Amino acid sequence: MKDSGIEWIGEIPETWEKVKFNAIYSNRNTKVSDREYAPLSVTKKGIVPQLATAAKTNDNDNRKLVKSGDFVINSRSDRRGSCGISSLDGSVSLINTVLEPKNIQMEPLYFDFLFHTIQFADEFYKWGHGIVDDLWTTNWNDMKNITLILPTRSEQQQIADYLDKKVSQIQTVIKSKQQQIAELTEYKNSLIFEYVTGKKQVKEAN
Repeated sequence: MKDSGIEWIGEIPETWEKVKFNAIYSNRNTKVSDREYAPLSVTKKGIVPQLATAAKTNDNDNRKLVKSGDFVINSRSDRRGSCGISSLDGSVSLINTVLEPKNIQMEPLYFDFLFHTIQFADEFYKWGHGIVDDLWTTNWNDMKNITLILPTRSEQQQIADYLDKKVSQIQTVIKSKQQQIAELTEYKNSLIFEYVTGKKQVKEAN
């Protein structure tokens, strides 16, 4: 291991390199209309078709183009952690930064996992600017100089494949536990109602 010289990263394997953000991504800043390119929402769970709850404007022609495979990140601090690789062509609002992979030495899914870490989110907003916390913004001119780590392409692939599998397994467990919690909560509420309304009575122990 060696010291990366990057405060939020710490030590890294000897063979890993450092790279500036703009060495692996370029800024896609093409303006489009949501009448031509379906509107998308940038959420903590990734890039999805525009949510019904999303704030909408009448400025339909003032949006950014997103192509499948692009990484999109919300630049605002009040949308912290909202980012992901888009599997869709579409358009997003101007508060988002759209990034096109440009380096064949990078595996996008590896960087998707990296960019979803709390440590990256903290570093991302260190490079921003604004007047108040909830309007703090980190745009492309800020983020392009952030230093990232660059394992070999094969190591990136191995890490991404491993995490994809493990995270999927963990999500399955979480979903199962959530179902159990929901069922127990329903049972608890039913139990309370049955007894407080006299439908069931407590039997005294002999």
